[in-house]
Amino acid sequence: MIIESIKPCVLLTSNQYKPNIGGIENSIYHLGQEYKKLGYDVVIVVSDLNSVNASLPEYELEEGIIIYRYKAEKTSGFGRGVKHVTNAIKLYKKVFKRHNPCLTVCRFHFNLVILKMAGYKNIVYLVPGVVENETKASFRQQNRLLDLVKSKVSLLLHKVMQYFAFKYCDRLFVFSENMRRQIARVNKTKPILICKPGVSLTRFTLASPSEKRKLREAIGLPFQGRVFLCIGRFVKAKGFDIAIKALKELDDKNVQLWFLGEGAEEIELRELCISLDLNTQVQFLGRQSSPEIYYRASDFFIMSSTYEPLGQTILEALCCGLPIVGAKSSSSVVTATSEILDSTNNMLINEHSSISFSLGMKECLNLNGDSYLTLQAENRKLAELNYSWQKLAEDLISND
Repeated sequence: MIIESIKPCVLLTSNQYKPNIGGIENSIYHLGQEYKKLGYDVVIVVSDLNSVNASLPEYELEEGIIIYRYKAEKTSGFGRGVKHVTNAIKLYKKVFKRHNPCLTVCRFHFNLVILKMAGYKNIVYLVPGVVENETKASFRQQNRLLDLVKSKVSLLLHKVMQYFAFKYCDRLFVFSENMRRQIARVNKTKPILICKPGVSLTRFTLASPSEKRKLREAIGLPFQGRVFLCIGRFVKAKGFDIAIKALKELDDKNVQLWFLGEGAEEIELRELCISLDLNTQVQFLGRQSSPEIYYRASDFFIMSSTYEPLGQTILEALCCGLPIVGAKSSSSVVTATSEILDSTNNMLINEHSSISFSLGMKECLNLNGDSYLTLQAENRKLAELNYSWQKLAEDLISND
């Protein structure tokens, strides 16, 4: 049963939502909670695409937020895309008529163009990344000509759709100066506003050395040495192969590297561990719905990405007080790591290479007890001061 309300409504939308796990899904959830606290009705519209192939309801009420899902056709060919768009337009029109949102926050370029087709106004595009840079960073060598052609056509289509998303949105927000510069090369006319993402200060918290040992016992990883953590999809852009090679360079059996995530590159990463004789030191822990446990159980965090619009995992690591090893921005490293960590005592390295990352890891291992606790407290304070979901929610609606 749908309950009518006289409250103003905020619509949050993208192509996917829970049970998928990722930065975009996370941002939609937390923004929804903040708008609810600010006195708005909140509606989420997404497709029913999900990584676990579950059958998801077309409508549900979760934690006081209404979720609508349109059907994403799973057949192949041109007809699939037409049906997908048609389903989305029908649902967006129904939602507009029923809820009349005063603000729509969109996190995916295809959906923004569809919103425009459905007649929406006051659309904020909170850009997750620049299509061309994301695709280049994650590109895998195609062995078949047909696969190569499909990849190029897909890239072109996404580039065109993002161009129109920039054109059709009413306001354009990004999370970093790095992203602003990228988009400015494509979007020459619309103002590009910078805002900061949030992080859950209650979910991601500090842990003492004794608490870390207990957490490792609880999750079945009772390692007594030092642990570096990497989190993300297993794609080329994450640079996880460099983190593994850096562990080899480190040559310290009292160190483990934990990976949380899944993706296309997992087989190659596992094979790399075998070839470097690191099987006992590298743990592949899969996708986790409660990553905060693994942050708190770890000692350090590695941000090895070569492309990252901002890096939600850095914020979560800061929140948990983990010292961070990351590469400075360069022509080959298009991230916001420098923006986030420049004024801190974390380990910012000059070159994205296994040797440089191993040196950064050594700096972490050389921290004495007092220095570790000081950096832990500094990182937590940085997260508390700069990254608030409430502030982001207010920024997005302040000029509506």
